[in-house]
Amino acid sequence: MKETIVIKIGGIASQQLPPDFVQDIKEWQAAGKQVVIVHGGGFAINKMMQEEGISVEKIDGLRVTSKRAMQLVEKALFDLGEKLTATLLKADCDVIQLQSNLENLFEADFLNQDKYGYVGQINQVHEPVLEKFFKVGLIPVIASMAAKGGEWLNVNADYVATALAIAVKADQLILMTDVPGVKENGQVLAQLPLHQIDQKINSGIITGGMVPKIKGASQTVEAGVQTVLISDNLKTGTLICQA
Repeated sequence: MKETIVIKIGGIASQQLPPDFVQDIKEWQAAGKQVVIVHGGGFAINKMMQEEGISVEKIDGLRVTSKRAMQLVEKALFDLGEKLTATLLKADCDVIQLQSNLENLFEADFLNQDKYGYVGQINQVHEPVLEKFFKVGLIPVIASMAAKGGEWLNVNADYVATALAIAVKADQLILMTDVPGVKENGQVLAQLPLHQIDQKINSGIITGGMVPKIKGASQTVEAGVQTVLISDNLKTGTLICQA
């Protein structure tokens, strides 16, 4: 069975890919690995909302999304996906941006409409939608949205990537962010076994936005994905693993 890697691109990387990113993707594709790319677009969404005079509000780290804001989220994410796809195609990577077929990939529901607005959670992933692209050697590029009843919902990109990784039984999930990994005493931890996570959180080594990211990563490993890499690149960083 082919090795499958799910990559979530966030932060600065979603605006400008790191220099080695394209080369690593080409190498994996040449080696026959199945790759899926999920992207958010917080910077682009914030910019578009500010231009429209819509205030940015977050609750529990999630963007509160009105119906009007969701229209901007949709435009920002699809525009960003087009740019990512164009960059990879220019470098001779075989990629495809999911747009109309994105509606068929997930079954989703409102997370809590009264609290967050048009923010969703993924209930089910339809893997056959991805399998048809894998069979012809294409890398799907997926925006962090899901459809419900013909309407788009904004879904946290980490959650989308995690749901996909678990559904396709990925060998690795890579969560690309703006930091090189989890640091302890100024050094990036090469590995973080599951049994050490609570102690690192309780002792204040893992703090802030890294806490939910690490907790989500641990749940992903527990669900059967072999490893989760948290990093600002595709190869080195902190590897969340069983032991």
